[in-house]
Amino acid sequence: MKTDANAKWLVSPDVRSTYSEDGAVLLDIRKGLCYSLNPVAARVWSTVEASPSGIDLRGLADVMETHYTISREQLERDVDEYLSKLENIGLVRRNGLFHESKAAGARG
Repeated sequence: MKTDANAKWLVSPDVRSTYSEDGAVLLDIRKGLCYSLNPVAARVWSTVEASPSGIDLRGLADVMETHYTISREQLERDVDEYLSKLENIGLVRRNGLFHESKAAGARG
């Protein structure tokens, strides 16, 4: 899924994170759900988290490019896909807009 390249991504205010050498764990305090991130996903998360005014896909790819040796095109596709997944479960917001996940609605 290709999102707007100029969209600014922000961490949802309901999410808390903790990091280790194995990656990160996210806690959605509103839903009471935990998510485990591998080291690559944790790097994407920490980059978004370190950008309180939001970060666009280009900025995220710039950071990730300094750590991984894959093509820029593949890197942008992978990061874009991952951000869409995070948005669908309500962990990040695009341009400050909240996407209500299906999991939240099911829990009532």
